[in-house]
Amino acid sequence: MKKTILAVLLATSATSVAAGDIYSTDTTNVALKGEVDAYLATTDIKGTKTDLDVNVWAKVQMDVEQKLTEDLTSFASFEIESGSWYDGTNNSAKFDDVHIGIKSDNWGVAIGEVGDVADSADAIEKDDITNEGNYMGSAGGHHRESKGNGIVAKTKFGPMTFVADVNTAEDENTDATFGFSADYANDVVSVGASFVQGETDANEDYELYGVSASTEFNGLYLAATYADFKGTEGFGFYKTSAYAEGSTFGLAASYSIQKTRIYTTYANADVESNVENGNVSNFVVGADYSIASNILAFAEYQQGDADWATDDSMTVVTGVYYSF
Repeated sequence: MKKTILAVLLATSATSVAAGDIYSTDTTNVALKGEVDAYLATTDIKGTKTDLDVNVWAKVQMDVEQKLTEDLTSFASFEIESGSWYDGTNNSAKFDDVHIGIKSDNWGVAIGEVGDVADSADAIEKDDITNEGNYMGSAGGHHRESKGNGIVAKTKFGPMTFVADVNTAEDENTDATFGFSADYANDVVSVGASFVQGETDANEDYELYGVSASTEFNGLYLAATYADFKGTEGFGFYKTSAYAEGSTFGLAASYSIQKTRIYTTYANADVESNVENGNVSNFVVGADYSIASNILAFAEYQQGDADWATDDSMTVVTGVYYSF
């Protein structure tokens, strides 16, 4: 589920009220928090079926903040997690989301795997509202954000939020990826635009640019995204065997009443590559319920198809997110 970044200027996890302080002075704070997710799922993905199966995922996260001056604060964060999802459990631990940075009340800069702070595709992912569903509204989002080679800057002026980032590539023949986004948000409406450009590891051109808008009132949330892409190979359940270009749009709606939320998303991509061509679609419907402020239960049905694929795909997932 996409965390709402627009509501917080600098979404460093050390600001979470759920984090437990393990060391604190007048200038330094060290906090520990975590999450355990449990799933019961059955899948039928491209003709491969699985019976109902239980899987788990877990992480612990360490966050540090240190006051440098009256206006400046340094921060650092990392996670240790199991590499699991609803379709499999792998208890091997790995580090993730490692970043360091500096911030003030209205701007911040971070390096590393900086997606928890911001990335330039955030502004066009307003339709990413599911719990475990595939995201296709902007062709899956930023292609390098999770590789850990990022530098991001984020600032806010009134209702406007601006993000600029660079994700480097070690290969001297592969260009770095540069991105920029602008987002306007008030109490009812949010509108964003993003532009990302670079190269893939295969030295193919990469581009992602688009717009996204959302509105929320009386418990109803509506969102839409349109994006053009180039140099992408993953589209929900389906991949192309060569890098593709095309356009994609996503729609999302949810209704919340007290502790319950009902939601649905639909996305379609028009894909052109040297091998596969046609449309890919992905549909999700689900509901979640807040058992407590830190416990969320959900159930979700998802289906997808691609013009070039013989088999459609389907997942049914129920689960619980337990954070501490």
